[in-house]
Amino acid sequence: MIALLVATRDEAASLLDALQAQKLGDTPFETHWFPARRRRPAGFVIITGMGPAAAAAAARHILTTQKVQHLFNAGVCGALRAGFEPGGVYHIMSAADGDALLLRSAGEERGQSTFLPENHPAARAEEEKVECPLLPFFDLPAARLTSVSEPVFGDARRTRLAAAADLLDMEGHAIADAAARHGIPCTLIKGVSDLALDGSREDLHRNLRPVSQAVAERLMGGLERWPREPGSLPRRLANFVKVEHTLFSLPLLFAGAWIGAGGRMPSVGVLLLVSLAGLGARALGMAMNRILDRRLDLLNPRTAGRELPSGRMTAAQAWSVALLGLLVYGLACAALGPVCLRLSPIPALVLIGYSLLKRFTALCHFGIGLALALGPLGAYVAVTSHLPADPAILFLAAFTFLWISGFDIIYALQDLESDRRTGVHSLPVALGSRGAQVVAALVHAVAAFLAVALWRRTGGGLIAALPLTVLMGAFVAAYYPRLPLPVRFFPVSALASTAGALIPLLGGLP
Repeated sequence: MIALLVATRDEAASLLDALQAQKLGDTPFETHWFPARRRRPAGFVIITGMGPAAAAAAARHILTTQKVQHLFNAGVCGALRAGFEPGGVYHIMSAADGDALLLRSAGEERGQSTFLPENHPAARAEEEKVECPLLPFFDLPAARLTSVSEPVFGDARRTRLAAAADLLDMEGHAIADAAARHGIPCTLIKGVSDLALDGSREDLHRNLRPVSQAVAERLMGGLERWPREPGSLPRRLANFVKVEHTLFSLPLLFAGAWIGAGGRMPSVGVLLLVSLAGLGARALGMAMNRILDRRLDLLNPRTAGRELPSGRMTAAQAWSVALLGLLVYGLACAALGPVCLRLSPIPALVLIGYSLLKRFTALCHFGIGLALALGPLGAYVAVTSHLPADPAILFLAAFTFLWISGFDIIYALQDLESDRRTGVHSLPVALGSRGAQVVAALVHAVAAFLAVALWRRTGGGLIAALPLTVLMGAFVAAYYPRLPLPVRFFPVSALASTAGALIPLLGGLP
């Protein structure tokens, strides 16, 4: 994920067109987002406003709210030295605080430099210079930049600044300094619009559009040669579908199949097909969730680094995962028999659409509960070839529904502020943190009651009581305040689901 900071809308126009950027909003800064394309990463274009204060504020905002790995500043500048003519585009190798340089120069002219305190801006002029490593794939001539808070057009300040820099602007140093303070690399690409002399204001206005276009073209050329994302595509795909979460959902499927087979394990072939159907369905649901939520993920600092909004995966790759999951799921259902095939669209539609619920109802958490509860029910139908009737499978499905719904409420607590800002519906948004946790606790209390009913229905026994005890402990741990929220969702929730699946699998043993 990268961020391109540009001072004005006029300077950014060509860049926004070339990137096919989509506007996200106007506050606190006009922000646009662009997708990844070939080697170019996805990222943001921020219109900062003119001057160092506005530029620094915009840089701090994007660096603290998004997972940006590289910061760029593009725009026009004035030339201070011979050889830097209007129309030229340069790669900045260092950016200095021009105001501090001017103060130091003025002090030296008055013979007062030795009396400046150490914390005075003029005394810190050298320290205020930020080095900007040159990136070879931009293939541009290098230059030194200095930035000032007031425009310079031919007065004595120009001569003083020319002794230390080649080019002059109003934002570059502030952005480079903010990036350095956050430990983020920063690249500045500047095009010369004028010579910063008397009468250069007309040159600036006349050259603004063509020079900005030239800057955009050179910047785009470098971005198209951006180094490829490290890590293999299979690893990114595995993280995209959360393979570890998928594997922990399989025990519930096996438990459903076990109940359908009358308390024994079905054939290896049936279990394999049930597993393939579950894996395909899970890949379909996760991919559609990421595809449909990619804009919301982009606006949430916690999720902006995910594969789609960060550009580490393309939309085409995500759709391929979804279609492959649907294909695997459909073929497995067909192989399990005509009843499974006829019923297969129901779970598929739930998996495809459940993530849309957060757009209009605070009860969206129960959408994922329904999606996962259909898993053990489907496994039961795969073995029996008829609709569920055994109370044990109904207890298991209801437990699954409430188990994951309660944990999803807890998981949503970490996005409370982001969801309020972006208009996402959730129980934490509707009820607040405390109210949402009360609802989640009530949901889990009913889930615990169903787990006891399942234990009794499937034979009870001391051995099956062990996972039941673990399950109760996991439910209690979900509300332990010192336990981080992501840990409560995984692996604590996965521990609860595995323990719940083991209750019927071990039921009846002494």
